[in-house]
Amino acid sequence: MVPALSLLLAPARGITDAVYREAFARCFGGFAGAVAPFIPLRQGQPMRPGELRQVAPEHNRALRTVPQLLTHHAPTFAAALRELHRLGHDEVNWNLGCPYPMVAKRGRGAGLLPHPNRIDAILTAALADCPVRLSVKLRLGYRDPDEFRTVIEVLNRHPLTQVILHARTAVQMYAGPVDIARAAQALALCRHPFVYNGDITSPDGFRALRQQLPGTAAWMIGRGALICPFLPSQLLGAPLPDPEIRRRQLREFHDRLHEGYSQWLSGPGHLLDKMREHWEYLACGFAQPRQVQTHVRRAGDAAAYAAAVAWTFAQPLAEPAP
Repeated sequence: MVPALSLLLAPARGITDAVYREAFARCFGGFAGAVAPFIPLRQGQPMRPGELRQVAPEHNRALRTVPQLLTHHAPTFAAALRELHRLGHDEVNWNLGCPYPMVAKRGRGAGLLPHPNRIDAILTAALADCPVRLSVKLRLGYRDPDEFRTVIEVLNRHPLTQVILHARTAVQMYAGPVDIARAAQALALCRHPFVYNGDITSPDGFRALRQQLPGTAAWMIGRGALICPFLPSQLLGAPLPDPEIRRRQLREFHDRLHEGYSQWLSGPGHLLDKMREHWEYLACGFAQPRQVQTHVRRAGDAAAYAAAVAWTFAQPLAEPAP
């Protein structure tokens, strides 16, 4: 019996926040759940109210969301797990994959991958009397793409719900090809449900991945869904809507984002800045994305922004990849 296909929304810091997750789920669907962008823990300090608000269950009703924590300090980690449990969560994700130098060079995120003994010690301490289940998201390594081998041996010794692998090293960031051969080796080594992440961008490419990585429990999609939000439903077998329906869905998505951020953010300037961030991806739905981005960037106030959006949604759409 073929297991049901499970798709998860990847965390993208500054993009896939609570407003985005709710709007995506209501406009496009396709995802069974999401991992939220990481909350950076400060040693010995509680999480900030704004960080907790992003993952509060009442703000994530349309899509089950697992909070993600970034830390290398076990006592702070354990305290945050307890706090998230009090908030109503039964599962949390630990970030061992953030590749950004300001994070990794301080021994957090992917910066922990060369230190499997530290990972082991942190997990041992944090999971003692832990009230929630824990999953881990990692990369192949920091610089060495074979670091995952020892790290997965460590992870196998702990009670985890999932191991999510982005099949690049941290120094690659998001450039260059994903390493499917090493992802297959990680899948074979891992005793926990294995989730693959990295460059899922088209139905044809996804079919090839499923053949290369049989036994994968779930699939995590990031930029592929940000660029083409119709992709998750397509992967589940839904036909691509015709252009006018796609246009209406994209407009509804934009309007939900705009309305949501108008309630979360203070002032029109912050709202415009946030929407410009999202147009880096929204523009990819149109045949001339750079022209769209230029129009939106030049909008200096709410009226100019509304005009730029109206102009954009009259433009030809891009054709998604097969």
